[in-house]
This record gives sequence, C-alpha cells and structure tokens, in this order.
Amino acid sequence: MTTERAAESAGNATAEAVATAARARRQRGAGRPRFDDVWTWVCAAVSALVVLAGLVQAAPGIGQGLGWSGGPAARAGVVGTTLLLFAGQLALCVRLGPVLLSPAEITWLLPLPGDRGRLLRPRLLRAVAVACAAALPTGALAAALALALQGERRYEALPVALLAHLALACLAVGLGAVAEARPALASRVRLLGGGLTLAGATVLTFGTSVPALTETAAWSGPWGWAGAAVATAAERNSPLTWAAALACLTTCAAVTLRAAFRTAADIPTDALLARARTGREVTRGATLLDLRALTLVLQSTGGRRRRTARIPMPGSRWAVPLWRDAVVLLRHPWRPVLACTALIAGFAQFRLVADWLADPDHAAAGPLKAAFVGLLLVVPPYLAAVALAEPAYQDTDRPRRSLLLPLSPGTLALSHLAVPVAFLWAAGGVGWAAALLSGPPAGPLGAYATALLLAGPALVGTTLVGAYRGAPRYDLLALSLDWYAAAPFVLWRLAPALAAGFVTAPYLWHMACHPAAGPDADTLWLALRSAAVLAWSVHRTARQAKDLCG
Repeated sequence: MTTERAAESAGNATAEAVATAARARRQRGAGRPRFDDVWTWVCAAVSALVVLAGLVQAAPGIGQGLGWSGGPAARAGVVGTTLLLFAGQLALCVRLGPVLLSPAEITWLLPLPGDRGRLLRPRLLRAVAVACAAALPTGALAAALALALQGERRYEALPVALLAHLALACLAVGLGAVAEARPALASRVRLLGGGLTLAGATVLTFGTSVPALTETAAWSGPWGWAGAAVATAAERNSPLTWAAALACLTTCAAVTLRAAFRTAADIPTDALLARARTGREVTRGATLLDLRALTLVLQSTGGRRRRTARIPMPGSRWAVPLWRDAVVLLRHPWRPVLACTALIAGFAQFRLVADWLADPDHAAAGPLKAAFVGLLLVVPPYLAAVALAEPAYQDTDRPRRSLLLPLSPGTLALSHLAVPVAFLWAAGGVGWAAALLSGPPAGPLGAYATALLLAGPALVGTTLVGAYRGAPRYDLLALSLDWYAAAPFVLWRLAPALAAGFVTAPYLWHMACHPAAGPDADTLWLALRSAAVLAWSVHRTARQAKDLCG
C-alpha cells in the first residue's frame, strides 16, 4: 500500500512539474504556433499532396514509356527498395532517438523524485506521430514506384502502400526506443540494419534473375512483408496475400510499440544526454549546410569500434601515406561498400537511360535535357569517389595528425589520389573483363568501365579539392538580401561536382545515345578533359593544403 501511494505521489509530482513548465512556456509565448508557421506548413503539405498525387497518377504511364511490364524485376525492385528504406529508418531511430529531451529537461526534471514514464512516454508518442507523418509521403512514393515498375493502372496499391509504410515507421520507432532503453540490444539492432541493407542490395542486384531470392527476402520478416504487400497489390493478385502480410506487419508493429511504451521509463539518463547532444549537432550541421559535420556526427554514434585487420607498416617513407589510406578504409569498411554500391547503381542508371533513349517512341532530347541527364549520370561515380576519399577528409578534420610525417602538406594531400584511383581502376578493369566475357566490349558495360578508367583520376581529384577547401564560405551568403544571394555559395559548394560533370557527363550521354559505338573521338575528348581537370585539381589541392596546414 505504501509503494502504491509513493508511486501515485511521484506521478502527481511529475504531472505537476510538466504542467508548470508548459504553463511557463505559454506565458512566455514559446511553443505557441504562430499564424505564419501554421500557414507555411499548410502550404507545404498541400504542395506535397498535389505533387505526390500527380506522381502516383503519372507513374503507370512513365513505366509504360520505359518499357516496364512487371514480372520478377518489378517485385525485386519493390522488395529491395523497401528493405533499404527500413534499414535507413532503423539506423536513424537507433542513432538519433526516438525519445528526445532537451538538455534542460534532462538536467532539471529527470533527477526529481518523480515518474520518468510520464515525462518520456509523451515524447515517444510525439516520435511516433512524426514518423507516421513522414511515412505518408514515403508510402506514396513506394506506390508510385510499384505502379511504374508494373506499368499498369492499379491504384489499389496506394492504400496498401500507405498502411504498410505507416506500420514500418511504427516498427522502426519501437525498435529504436527499445534499443534506447536497453543499450545491450543496440548492437543487435544495428546488426539487423546492416543485414537488411545487404539483403536489399542483393535483391536489387540479383532478384530479377533469381526470383526465389526475392521471395525469401519478402517473407523473411516484417521488414519484407511491407514490400511483399505492395508488390502483390500492384500485381493484382489475390487480396488475401497482401491482407495477411499487412495484418502480420501491423501486429508486429503494435507489439513492438507496446514494448517500447512499457520500457520508456527505463531509458538511462546517459542515453538521453548522448542523443540530445547528437540531435543538437545534427541540427547545427543541417542549419549551417555542413555535410562533413553531419557525417562526423553519424560516424561518432556508430557504436563500439570493432577490431579490424591490420596491415604492417612499410619501411619506405613514400609508402606510408598509402598505408595510412588503406588503414583508414579498413577501419571504415562501409566506405568501400558504399563506393561499390554507388558504382553498381550508376551502371544500372546508365543502362536505364540507354534503354530509354533507344525507345523508338522517344522524342529527341534538347540541350537542356541532355545536360541534366548527363549530370545525373555523373552523380553515382562521383559519390563513389567521395566515399573513397575518407582518408583525405580525416586529415582535413584534424590537421595535426599528419604534422610528424616527413612529407610536405601538398605532397601528403596529393598522395590521397593513389588508393581511390586504384579502386576505381580495379572496378573499371572488372567491368571490362565482364564485358569481354559476355561478348563484344562495345556496349553499356564497356562504356561505363571506360569512363571509370579514364575519368577516375579526375573524379578523385575533384573530391580532394572539396576535401581541402576548408570551412564553408558563409561570407558568400552576405552579398545580398535577395533570394539569389545563395547562388555564389551554392556554386562554391558544387564546384567540385560540376568539374566532375564537365569531365564525364558528355561522354556518358554520348555512350547512352550510342551504346554500341565503341572507342571513338568522344573517348579521346574524355581523356583530354580528364587530364585537364586532373592538372587543375592537383594544383588547387596542393595550394589549399598549404593554406590549411600552414
């Protein structure tokens, strides 16, 4: 009886403290939604609704124009994309939340002798509401993807996709909250996310040729049931199949959320402090448009560092920079994995554009459309080069770590070219070997491999320019108060990527239009542009490294 009275007294004290804090915020005017804010959110919601409705309506026509007609490729695309999406949601919930408190609330309210559950459960409920709000556009995009891959107007897939992704969002929040309350389970949830990422990439790569692989992933658990339900609804199969998948997924999400709300009161204070600090750093990095700061925050919340393979240190001082780069990539194994994933996705994008251009019903593309599509084709290989340039970014994050090396700052900066270029050349060599084994090398795979071999050094050079250019130039935003004041800053931010596009975009567009052309004058121009941009990158990187470390 005494325990019940103490619990009731603690609950009443917590409720009174929370009510007092809310009343003080209202009196101060903080937290009260202004008309401008409400109107902005309403306009944004209406605009997003119109865009998503138009996309869902146009998706079947887009699929028909691209020649997509369902089959194993459509099912593999939906299931693999759903697995990758859920892996991203899970990583976000584990690393950044979902139960978030401000440092003041953690410092002043949590130590009070009250009921922690009354303070933390409303925050968990708010996280569920935010996740569900974000799941609605995600579900609409998933429905548009399924309808486009199917190439038919089967709009009954839209409500199925919305329900499935709502349940997936709740499941991710529930698992994140349980991992936050039980730190011992966080490593298992991270391992689950990594496994789902690998499974999604495998399904997207091999699911078309091996349909059994897609079915195994689709029915492996609640993360696959969502994709199976959406794909089945788009195929207009028996509604019992997708209804059963949705029922099982909803049940799992409800059970997980129930466990999360029961364990919310047990979330340790140090976990709340760590997530509050991470959330504050993420907000600062997003506000300042500092992508490197966001990357460092996500790397710092990756859990315990595991032991990795060791490479013996070489005796020659000229081999030390290469050894350092190889060690950094071994300690961050997701960087090479991301590079490989980007290259595979880039080749798939290149094949898709080539098939689109080869369609006889396709109209001739104008200069603006050709430039836009060509720049899109450059994005995956450039992202692969950025992922492989992690050693250079680490040297610019902490310049003191290289002060004792017997190399000048410019020489050390340029030494970061070797390992990423070797990786891209190895990928290009594998592509050329696969093209030779599959038939004549004049084709999409041979063209993409040629682009990696000839433009690889220039791509890595442009990433080094971005790594050594220092802190963001916010002074460029102070040129004017008009909207175009951001143009100089955006150009400064995108300068390395635009240089990479200048090298590779014309060649990739030409080979997408004529995939069987083989080496021609455009190949020679690619080599010349690559040499010119590489020379500019070497000069610029050496100069920036001296200024940064001088």
